[in-house]
Amino acid sequence: MNILYVTHYDNLYGANRAMLRIIDAVLKDGRLTPIVVIPGEGPMTQELRKRGVRCIVHSVTQWQAIYSTPLRFAVKKQMRKKAMKEEAEELTALLKGESIDLIHSNSSVIGLGAVLAENLHCRHIWHIREFSREHFGMEYLSEEEKVKKYFTQADAVVCISDALKDNYREKYPQAKVLRIYDGVEFPKDQDKKNIHTEEKTKQENEKNEKNEKRKFRFVYVGYFFPAKRQMDLLKAAGKLKKRGRTDFEIVLYGDGKKEYRDRCEKYRQGHCADVVEMPGFVENIPELLTNFDVGIIASEYEGFGLVTVEYMNAGLPVLGYLSGATPEIVKDGVSGFLYSDVDGLADKMELLMEDRDLRIKMGEAARKDAKRFGADENTNAVLHLYSEVMKGSI
Repeated sequence: MNILYVTHYDNLYGANRAMLRIIDAVLKDGRLTPIVVIPGEGPMTQELRKRGVRCIVHSVTQWQAIYSTPLRFAVKKQMRKKAMKEEAEELTALLKGESIDLIHSNSSVIGLGAVLAENLHCRHIWHIREFSREHFGMEYLSEEEKVKKYFTQADAVVCISDALKDNYREKYPQAKVLRIYDGVEFPKDQDKKNIHTEEKTKQENEKNEKNEKRKFRFVYVGYFFPAKRQMDLLKAAGKLKKRGRTDFEIVLYGDGKKEYRDRCEKYRQGHCADVVEMPGFVENIPELLTNFDVGIIASEYEGFGLVTVEYMNAGLPVLGYLSGATPEIVKDGVSGFLYSDVDGLADKMELLMEDRDLRIKMGEAARKDAKRFGADENTNAVLHLYSEVMKGSI
């Protein structure tokens, strides 16, 4: 049987990384043959071709867009609806002889998979990975009734957190909405290495206490975008400096929207360049995390937060913004702290800087709790869902 995946970008950010893990499980399972529709050549197509997966490189127009002004949105709507119609017709013609049994759409921002499933008379699973309206300020370009129809027609609408599941059940009460947490691939030899076990962390702290020049290090990994709230960390750094603290560093990894990143850089230069770094996008995040003391996830309406689990797995307590799925992952007062404003963030940062025993305890709790979100749990649940959908049991 053939399964067609539809994705809306060609890089290896969170959604595609999660999809790639599912495809690896499908290849290992051997019952389905994956084919991927992807809008361009890039790191994702390179990884897929390494695995022998067929890629159909074809334009994929998003059926949601950021709302700016009525006129701009109306123009965008007219242009994109025309493009979406043409894409659906072209891919329907291309895939008619391929015997596609199941389509897996990898995001809510693309409606192409739903249209293809209708045209090709096959099953459709929709993977919802983001709060598109709440987080990105996006609106649908198609009519509300059409959107509702496609979500209701889907054989399953898979949300990656309870926060998303509740949101979609409220919007589309007739849809078959369920939750499967995303999964993180943990190192196979981690139990032997135990980089951040309690004993190891205590040894590191004893060593660091003798090194007066050593600064306390915070890390935030995320795409630069207003709803990711990197600016909150810059402001918190400024507040800590006003309290006389300069014994810390914050590193903000990630690329993103130039306008927002430039605004953050301007603020950094004017207020906290001595304690904040913005080195850009990096790939070896799990390895880098061993150099930090605390992870921060400041995003508003985070759909899940793969990097949050990566922090935890590295033995880092997490400071998380009280929004979206973050409260499902970070247990307040156990594996980290939740906060609701910049003052709260600065206070919790200072608390963990001061209380090493608390940081060690929370870091170990975080490392253990991260196992709830293992890749095997995720892929096994998705493969089971495929079987149930193909049997018509959902």
